[in-house]
Amino acid sequence: MDSSIEGKDSATRPGYMYLANHQPSMLLSDTLILDTLLNETDDTIYFKNTESKFFLNNRKHLAQFGVQNQEELIGKSDADLYPKAFADKCRADELRVMQTGIPLVDSVEQAINAKGEVITFSTSKYPLYDKNGEIVGTWGISHDITKLVQAQEAVAQVNAKLMALSLMDDLSGLYNRRHFDNILKITIDLYTRRRVGGLKANFCLVYLDVDHFKRINDTYGHVMGDAVIRYLGGQLLAYTRSSDYAFRYGGDEYALILQDTDLSSGKIIGERLRRLIEQNPLVIESTTIPLTISLGIVEFQDEKANSELICKADKKLYKAKSKGRNRLCG
Repeated sequence: MDSSIEGKDSATRPGYMYLANHQPSMLLSDTLILDTLLNETDDTIYFKNTESKFFLNNRKHLAQFGVQNQEELIGKSDADLYPKAFADKCRADELRVMQTGIPLVDSVEQAINAKGEVITFSTSKYPLYDKNGEIVGTWGISHDITKLVQAQEAVAQVNAKLMALSLMDDLSGLYNRRHFDNILKITIDLYTRRRVGGLKANFCLVYLDVDHFKRINDTYGHVMGDAVIRYLGGQLLAYTRSSDYAFRYGGDEYALILQDTDLSSGKIIGERLRRLIEQNPLVIESTTIPLTISLGIVEFQDEKANSELICKADKKLYKAKSKGRNRLCG
């Protein structure tokens, strides 16, 4: 520093910090700097000895525990203030910092404040040195990121809902055609790998549609037609197993992927579904709409592409309809 700068001697006295603009009027004592950190920041700052017991805490940290006097925290550790699991983690972190001299930076921690609220902090912990360079404890600073985390969680929830909506058909409540294409490709790849690995792996694809759906629309109107789509979607959701997938393929057409199912078992499932729909007409107020469905089913036979399996299932469905409808062909 240039010796001609006024105030150099006083600025270099122990206990003072000389600020960047070199103005003597801006000299701050260490005591004033420490007092500012302890009382004016919204971050929590604390100092601990080698036993991880507090000996100095700033105003914000005291408020976190609902206390006003420093004496109320002196000599206490996290074990006196937090659940055991959290306190044990803090102690382990601080021991590591003291043993290695390496700070722990931006660790995310959660705690419960004096109001019983869960708060989230980004915490950094550093070794505390004495004037001889010996580590005599730790000091830490924590920034409250609760609102940020809550905002991130809210965004994640919205994104999850948007993702779900992008995969769902609004009218039927089933997965849509886009998701069908993705899941069928994933299923083909999965069962192909299983077979290459020597495992027995079977699944079935079922195509089905509502018999004479145009006649239903013409007779009862499109509002009732939409009700039929919703009704059948609900029946498929209720009927299929948790391991299966149900889709609205388009219009009054639906698709099912029956996992770990051979053709024989698939036909039993399909026939039960056909009878269920036949025996349970849609009833809305005083209107009863008899319903039947036609189904085509195929078993996976090492097809490499979606289109191969879809084409086979579609031909089986066409066969069922050409034979008089209200039947399953496979």
